[in-house]
Amino acid sequence: MKRILWSIGLVLMCLQALAQVSITNGDGTVLTTRYCHQDTDFLLSGSPAEGSFSGCGMVQRNGQWYFNPVAATQGVTVFPYQCQLTYTAANNQSVTKLLLIQKPVVISPPLQDFGLCVDTFLLHAEMLYAGAYDFQWTPAAFLERPDTSVSKGRITGTTEFVLTATDRVSGCKGTDSVVVTKYPVPDVTLNTQYALIKSRESVPLQAGGAVHYEWFPVAGLDHPGIAAPLASPQEPTTYTVVGYNDYNCRDSARVFIDINEALALPNAFTPNGDGVNDFFAVKNMGYQGVHGFRIYNRWGQLVFETLDAIRGWDGMFKGQPAAQGTYFYEIKLALREGQVKTFKGDLLLLR
Repeated sequence: MKRILWSIGLVLMCLQALAQVSITNGDGTVLTTRYCHQDTDFLLSGSPAEGSFSGCGMVQRNGQWYFNPVAATQGVTVFPYQCQLTYTAANNQSVTKLLLIQKPVVISPPLQDFGLCVDTFLLHAEMLYAGAYDFQWTPAAFLERPDTSVSKGRITGTTEFVLTATDRVSGCKGTDSVVVTKYPVPDVTLNTQYALIKSRESVPLQAGGAVHYEWFPVAGLDHPGIAAPLASPQEPTTYTVVGYNDYNCRDSARVFIDINEALALPNAFTPNGDGVNDFFAVKNMGYQGVHGFRIYNRWGQLVFETLDAIRGWDGMFKGQPAAQGTYFYEIKLALREGQVKTFKGDLLLLR
């Protein structure tokens, strides 16, 4: 039988020749074998020197080897993911090291910048992977619950919010940011807040301070989508104008248009056929119906009666021109509210 003898010195020499693998930050300190997916490159060093690395996530730059957790997990969907690295020394001896890469802490969908017209808003974030997370929004002063994934907030100007999500198990972190822009709000103005008109009359309205306008209600307006419509309401109406700027922010203003329901009648008329003041009639009253339109002479004799208050009396009595003098009217009208009101007075017929 052939016998082989080994010396202690030879054993030490062989052990020293074994490759030693370590992952450091460049200062020679050994890092943990658990890494976060979003971690940056880690500088690799092997002993003895002049060897080479192989395996997942290997990046070589300027003659140095780096481990990149993102590159190591390209196409990987199941985490934690075990990555194998091998260092082969110049003497062809090699050592393998296993690294565990934790699941990515990804805020998905990504936060999107947005703008608003009011000073209150809602921040909301979701995670790509299920798990237990801690959240922190900054700046926290503008938020009701800055330590949750969903929080209401209030701002006075444009602000950038940064969300940091921390995996409670691995300690890995992920961040995203969103810019919340506070848009200016228009200051809508009106040429008047109150107008008094006669029935069937019109009043011009004029709004300003915005780019686009909408008026409500539309009844009685010639163009409810412009800044300056003509209003001809048939009853007392409060009109609201809503103005929008280029950011679609809005403001509103109101105007009340009242209608003078006093019965406007001439105190004299001249039924001579010249086309001027030939009839005694109701012209400006906003009413729903006529219950009576009667004319009496000074002796109380009924000389005219009709239910057409707009047409009125033409100064005729029994087919002949009525005598010049003083007459008396009694007019009963149904107003817009359904109330029947009686109007009495005198008038002078001139020839």
